Amino acid sequence: MYFRNAFRDSYDIITTGGRMETILLGIIAALLLIIAVYLIPLFLELKKTAIALRNTTEKSLAPALDELQFTLKMIRSISDNVNDITEDVKGVTGSIAGISTKISSVNSAIDAFGSAASVRAVSLKAGVTAALTYLITNLMKKGDRQ
Repeated sequence: MYFRNAFRDSYDIITTGGRMETILLGIIAALLLIIAVYLIPLFLELKKTAIALRNTTEKSLAPALDELQFTLKMIRSISDNVNDITEDVKGVTGSIAGISTKISSVNSAIDAFGSAASVRAVSLKAGVTAALTYLITNLMKKGDRQ
């Protein structure tokens, strides 16, 4: 019967939670303490690594960023120069268009004048030919009369 009572007592401890629960809580607390002891230095080391990485990155990128800013300033300057040159080219193009219009007008006037001069020259030639023919004819007639 003693054995039966001892078994029942140990069974009651397990079922009611008594000593077994205390042991489990102790093990869990010990595990959490061990994890905390290892994780705290790990987190501190990770923090140091992150800070060192940030500092290294900033030092490495600073010259590149400075050069990038210089390059952007140069590109902006080149862009401004291209804009100025483009405006000058537009002005020259406008002037060439104006000159082209004037040359076309002068060409039209020369063509008109040339046509009129050609008609006048042909008319003058016909008039001179007719006059000379008449003069020669009359001079010959007059020479025959005498």
